[in-house]
Amino acid sequence: MQARHSQIAPPVDQHSSTSPRELGPLGAASRPDASCPALGACDHGKPPDLDRYDAVLFDWDGTLANSHPLNFRGLSRACTSWGLTMDESFYTSRIGTSGAELISELAAATGTHVPIDQVVAQCLDLILDEIATLQTYRPVVQLAESLHGSLPLAIASGGARRAVHAGLDATGLRPLFADVIAGEDAPRGKPDPGLFLLTSASLAVAPARCLVYEDSNEGIQAAKAAGMDVVDVRCFRT
Repeated sequence: MQARHSQIAPPVDQHSSTSPRELGPLGAASRPDASCPALGACDHGKPPDLDRYDAVLFDWDGTLANSHPLNFRGLSRACTSWGLTMDESFYTSRIGTSGAELISELAAATGTHVPIDQVVAQCLDLILDEIATLQTYRPVVQLAESLHGSLPLAIASGGARRAVHAGLDATGLRPLFADVIAGEDAPRGKPDPGLFLLTSASLAVAPARCLVYEDSNEGIQAAKAAGMDVVDVRCFRT
């Protein structure tokens, strides 16, 4: 295979295993750093050997887009209108879980019956009302921009299709991605691997040849379960 990204030096620590790996942000593992929020070892910026891959998949919420504050406001306001209280600690402890699953879990825990689809729809309307204010994580966007044209890129998000597409349009990032797979496209959300497997299939790339960028524990689990290497962006995205 002809070498791609020759301007990027490969990581010093090469891995011989063919099993899915959790790489540090942009690279292979090194010594842990107590100040870094990424799980496991992290090399704080060393890029992986991209010649191992034929496609790169990006999560959306919390990876490319700083959308969690906006999503939380929409969810909490929608829940309040149906007699549910979603506090921020509950939301942040389950980042990576779909809105429908969060609402269902909250309703079950409080013994409250709510029409999940209607609450989700109301939440989406509230999110879209603010979508023009959506901010991106510039280091991750710059990474995607640097890969665009060299490898096919795709979005694999558990978020609602309307919100993801609106966010891509609002931020001008849509042209970077060959495909967008959203929460409605799979029967289960992350940590189930279905979203990632659907995305690799849409690109006609074997899962083992895909590299994933993620920000949540659930997303990292899903990528590993799909047989893909995964980079935790929580160290370098800010």
